[in-house]
Amino acid sequence: MTLKVLFETALTDVATKDVEGVGTLRWKDDDNVFRWIKNRNATAFTAKQPVCYDVGNVGSNALFKSVNMPVSADLMVAAGIAMTALGKSGGTTGCYGWVQVEGYCKDARVIDSTSGGGDVLVGSEMICVNTKSYLAYKADPGTPPIYSSHFIALETLATAGTGAATNTVLDVRVECL
Repeated sequence: MTLKVLFETALTDVATKDVEGVGTLRWKDDDNVFRWIKNRNATAFTAKQPVCYDVGNVGSNALFKSVNMPVSADLMVAAGIAMTALGKSGGTTGCYGWVQVEGYCKDARVIDSTSGGGDVLVGSEMICVNTKSYLAYKADPGTPPIYSSHFIALETLATAGTGAATNTVLDVRVECL
């Protein structure tokens, strides 16, 4: 297999057609890795939200070519973090774009927990949440990871205490390659 080194798009570009070759990996000098994907959902993605592969494609090459909004069946196959807002599948705003699959990601979308899970500490495991566009706390630092594809908190996030949980951003290490 030949390693692609010249790309037509920036990491924040979107396209209405496959211009990079779905599934193509892109390495940056800072050890971050990105994958060119297609949003296969009927809804758009928000920039910096987590996305998942379709578990129905496990065992085939199609697994790494399209992504979904996280749903219960797909949570164990996290794909990474969308680098920019992506349009819905079949839309006119562009459903092809880059997802970060490995490395440091600044300002990923997360939610602060009010469910008594405690503060998110540096090193906490974060995972995708069913039908949501953010990551949530899963396990404390030093605890064996629950999923092989996951996200590690690189900042501390205090819980909101009681009341409604709020969306915010947090630097994370993406481990979905």
